[in-house]
Amino acid sequence: MKAQAMHAAGNGSTLDVATLVNEEEGWASHRIFTDPDIYALEVERIFNRCWLFLAHDTEIPHPGDYVLRRMSDEQVLVVRGEDGTVRAFLNSCRHRGAAVCRADAGNAKRFSCPYHAWTYDTQGRLLGTSFDQFYNRADFATLGLIPVAQLDTYAGLIFATWDPQAPSLREYLGDYAWYLDIFFRRTPGGMEVLGPPQRWVVETNWKIPALNFGTDTQHAVRAHYGPLAIGERYGGISTAALMQLCQYAPQVSCAHGHGCILIPFPAEMPDFCGFPAELAPLYRQTLQPAQYEFLRRMFTAVGTIFPYTSWIQPVLATVPDKPPAVFVSLRTWQPLGPHKIEVWSWYLAEREAPMEWKREARKTALQTFSMSGLFEEDDAEIWASITQATKGSIARHLPADFRAGFATAPLADFPGPGTAYPGLIPECEQFNLLRYWKRLMCQTA
Repeated sequence: MKAQAMHAAGNGSTLDVATLVNEEEGWASHRIFTDPDIYALEVERIFNRCWLFLAHDTEIPHPGDYVLRRMSDEQVLVVRGEDGTVRAFLNSCRHRGAAVCRADAGNAKRFSCPYHAWTYDTQGRLLGTSFDQFYNRADFATLGLIPVAQLDTYAGLIFATWDPQAPSLREYLGDYAWYLDIFFRRTPGGMEVLGPPQRWVVETNWKIPALNFGTDTQHAVRAHYGPLAIGERYGGISTAALMQLCQYAPQVSCAHGHGCILIPFPAEMPDFCGFPAELAPLYRQTLQPAQYEFLRRMFTAVGTIFPYTSWIQPVLATVPDKPPAVFVSLRTWQPLGPHKIEVWSWYLAEREAPMEWKREARKTALQTFSMSGLFEEDDAEIWASITQATKGSIARHLPADFRAGFATAPLADFPGPGTAYPGLIPECEQFNLLRYWKRLMCQTA
């Protein structure tokens, strides 16, 4: 392991990645969140090898529909071809490298480079240049846009990887797909996006929010005391009751660094609180019995798909005497370097849900988990402060402590896949993500 972990750092020194996450004692060096050399290695060994979320299938429903997305430090054009197949290409012309697509989203039959007019179809094939006479037409077949190595979809979620040797998406998700079904494939029609994603920048490392969502329950009552207290004042759940719920909520670790926590309703709350009543029969029709039981009593669920895609489904009421409208927020912590991310946040609801309910769900999402949402601002400020406080020459060599509940025994009778630990205190699931991070960072090939 150590031999594999040694890496030449940009300053001429040697970086021993294996020593930065101590799996026996439960700590990780702050360097993994701040060091530019570690970030450069992450691009090579994690972002260029793992499956990364690109888009939701309902964002590009028609032939010619496209969106621009990122895969770490690369801009990618995701397009549904005239044949109905979704593909993704490096957004770079094969002539001089200019971006062939400049819009965030739209519909097109072809993409023409603004520099020298090299033109490509929705399948990435080169159709023509402004000086075709200087090329053998047969060579056009080798000059199309560069495709991702693999692209696949699960539950409407479109993923891609640059690694042709990566395991299939289904293998990469593994048992975690069982949980994704509860939130993204729980009705026959599946989920749909409620508009384009929001985007905003936070000055933090991508692993900090990924760990927060996968899964730091300790911070919930403390960091979010303000909005929770407001909700309690207007008849919502009390902070004491929330603490009690979290004590028994299972946090689940799966292979490949994925994880989630499933917080149940208090006993006095009705089944499917916050959901349209007419969807309950569809949930029973679509989900397995154990999945249905989790959803029936679901208060809040949050999780992370390794490396930097997370999701949350809360039950939140924002208006007194008005019932909540449940939404799913799916987000990526797009890395822009070791100290900065761009958050992309989508809001989703069931296709079969009433239109008025979808509008209420999106309104609730924007008030709570958006760039100006009450809960989002709490988190973003703390994440940025962690980065600011730990990137200095002294602090970056200190350990981040994950020992709370480190020796907690897993639940013996948990009905779902993966390894489940009892709720609030244990940091086992967060460390599951770091263990997998370490494993990938120590692999040279």
